[in-house]
Amino acid sequence: MNAAEDADSAAVLGLQRDARGQAALLAAYREGTGLAAVAVIRTHAGIRIAACAANDDGFSCAGEQIETRWWCRRRSDAEAVAAAATARLQRRHAGGGQPALAAANESIASAARQRNVALFAEEEVSAQAMAIIARVEEELERLRQSGDLKSVNRSYRAYRLEAAARGERVLRYADWMSKYKQKLVRELAAALRYA
Repeated sequence: MNAAEDADSAAVLGLQRDARGQAALLAAYREGTGLAAVAVIRTHAGIRIAACAANDDGFSCAGEQIETRWWCRRRSDAEAVAAAATARLQRRHAGGGQPALAAANESIASAARQRNVALFAEEEVSAQAMAIIARVEEELERLRQSGDLKSVNRSYRAYRLEAAARGERVLRYADWMSKYKQKLVRELAAALRYA
């Protein structure tokens, strides 16, 4: 492997790490706001609709792909919309044939309207999350530039000493900082939810 290939590999790994970090921050935002999803999932047998919490990725199995995801303010709303949309979709396709993606999305929209549940598109939730994430990043950068990040660094040192004393594996600073940012995003999103 030459230097150019090494640089390309490092760049790809960096992008993958950034994408995972960004996905974790988006998930932290959704957790903080308490959002729950109604998802349209394509399976080997066709289309199905399922509800899940913001941090629940267990509703998709091997060979399944999430086609669309709509977000609700409460898990109970997502569950009610998913159940009603599934029933509606089954009634529409009782005579046979596989339901289409558009029919599944329409069933979700109709079920949400009937229950007076606001649905938010994935892009809308992501845009709101990115605004919160940017605020956290800007504040941490401001603290770093002013030298006021010392208290955060002391927290990392304390964590490192406590984890080592318990015999646990100690996270690298970058990994710990990523979790710290997720915590801040989650807390800020929760505070704004109840504001």
